[in-house]
Amino acid sequence: MLPCTGMVLRMRVEVTGTLTAEPTGARRTRGKSKGTNWRRDKDAPTAVIRLEVDLTEPGRRRRVFGMFAAEFQLRRALQRQAQARVDAYWAAHRLRAEGGPAEARRRFRLSRAAFEQAAYQHLEESVWLRHHLTKALAMHLADEVWETVDRHLFADATGHRHGRPRVGTWWDSTRIPGRARSHTKPRTWETFRLVGSLDGHRTAFPPRDPESALSQPAVLPAPQRPAGSAGWWAYDGPLAVVFTGCGQDLVLPVRLPQGAGQQGRLEHFLGRPDQWHKIDLVRVEDPKAPDGWRVYAHMMILDQGWTSPAVATRRAAAPRDRVGGVDGNVSNLSVVSMPADPGAPGGLTAGQVAVTPSQRAAAEKAAVTARRRQRTLDRSRRNSNPHQYQPSVRQQKRAARRAGAGLPARNVDLPGGARVSDAAGRPKQAYRCDTLSTTYRRTRGRHAADSRSASQARHARARDTARSIIAVHGPHLVVEHTDIRAWARLWGRGIGLFSPGMLTTALKAECAAAGGRLLRAGTRQTALSQQCPCGRREKKPLGQRTHTCQACGLTGDRDLVAAAMAACVRLTDPDQPATAYIDENFRAALAARVQGQQEALARSTVATLPRPHGRGTVGAAATTLVASAGRKTRPRDTPDENEHPVHRVPRPRRTTQPKQPHSPSGAAGPGREPQQPLRLNS
Repeated sequence: MLPCTGMVLRMRVEVTGTLTAEPTGARRTRGKSKGTNWRRDKDAPTAVIRLEVDLTEPGRRRRVFGMFAAEFQLRRALQRQAQARVDAYWAAHRLRAEGGPAEARRRFRLSRAAFEQAAYQHLEESVWLRHHLTKALAMHLADEVWETVDRHLFADATGHRHGRPRVGTWWDSTRIPGRARSHTKPRTWETFRLVGSLDGHRTAFPPRDPESALSQPAVLPAPQRPAGSAGWWAYDGPLAVVFTGCGQDLVLPVRLPQGAGQQGRLEHFLGRPDQWHKIDLVRVEDPKAPDGWRVYAHMMILDQGWTSPAVATRRAAAPRDRVGGVDGNVSNLSVVSMPADPGAPGGLTAGQVAVTPSQRAAAEKAAVTARRRQRTLDRSRRNSNPHQYQPSVRQQKRAARRAGAGLPARNVDLPGGARVSDAAGRPKQAYRCDTLSTTYRRTRGRHAADSRSASQARHARARDTARSIIAVHGPHLVVEHTDIRAWARLWGRGIGLFSPGMLTTALKAECAAAGGRLLRAGTRQTALSQQCPCGRREKKPLGQRTHTCQACGLTGDRDLVAAAMAACVRLTDPDQPATAYIDENFRAALAARVQGQQEALARSTVATLPRPHGRGTVGAAATTLVASAGRKTRPRDTPDENEHPVHRVPRPRRTTQPKQPHSPSGAAGPGREPQQPLRLNS
């Protein structure tokens, strides 16, 4: 007989027939899944489309921003817990030495499951959080916080660990991660899901303009949930994002691009519901939108990104029987290609991408506008928080003169000095605690929107430039393995005017899309700028922009000669730049071709590369389209999520003339003709 313990017991019959007892208060779980869980392949292609949701209705907008506020509070609480647990883990030296790191992590609850349980506890103990978030959203937030802890505790493949987890700000918390739909059960998709169909959207909003495919009203109506047990699964009307789980369903109508040229892309992403995977809700600062934020639904599909027929045709027509070399620096990018077969007939093709005067002027004008806007923001912050700034030196001298003359002191409304700080130089009040005016917030929003637009334009121009280069030289290219960060340390922010890093990244992506590859060759193993096609090697200073060989008499542009030598490089292991070497057969073939076409290495032989679509915009000054060096770029399949600040171009400074001036790249020098930069958008 079981002893009486004062609690209600529940009897359970085991397989052996014996009786056991369990308290009813024990936590019950459904146990381990009996079937094989579906998992997306790590190398499977994915693509993301950005869908704008209509938040014109005040109640709908209020509920969405309530979700973002709740998400920020929960994320910040988890980040603070992560900091405390990580600090305790590193402080427990004896525990890690005696019990091991695994025991210490278990002791301080440093695991994915522990953070998920912490998120559930926050959600259960709070009243207002449950009105906006579900446990599914809380679990995904906890998983994202755990990823930062995981990168801090465990080293990556290169042996490096990330820093201590940080607590984000309201401006950093711009995304609510959603849960992926089930690909094994037909009607299972929690959190955010897309309902409706593209055909239903076109039927509901027929075009009124012959040049458009849709005509959507200024305020999109929210669709109603169909009656019946099927619910939203039986809905086939205009597209909408639906969130269920917290009271009444939140229905967000989707606004699609109306242009006829966008319908192929929409058909690729939205015309196949079986490829829909997950949706994240993202907010982007926009001063023209209600409340200063525009909300998008980033929907991921299990397929490649969309490629227009024109781009696919250009990639298919790219020459596959040529090999090329690329030489990039802070002011231009040179490309030289020749037939892949050393004995095949054919000459050299050389091209160069450089900064044109009009692009430089446009970039300087944009930089001046950005500096003026930054000064406006600084004046507004100082005016709203005068007690957090010290008077400038000029204001202090003026106050001293008035005091010496016996005049009454004047109140300084706009102090121009440094921030009020403590003895260690730390501001006594954090910047996030400052009082900001409405004009300040609007100006900051306009600056962020312009920066985001210019950044996306730079990435688009970089892709167009890469496609133009591959259309002429083919997708099999070799470039030197250099560190753009070292260039940034030498030349500062001026490197952003040409942005060679973004252009090289775009070349790598386009080479892979066209069926080739951009290989990287080690500089120590090849020394391309010191090589000559005849086999002679001679060091040249950076100021010498003309290649002159005393052995064979070749005179040409230094960058074009280095690019031609890069076309002769082969790699034992394509993934290891240190295995690069110069193939002597290709070097001999290059020397033979140079004898009959020596002008190819002195100037560009391509009059005009295929013209990219669209007109150039202010913000990037590369003739072809470039990007910002040292900035992280998102994959090609997610072009709508690029959010990089605009590179500020420094104002030209007056410097003393050096004793031995050298001709910059592209300028006339001794023994060479003036270099004409390529104008792809002329």
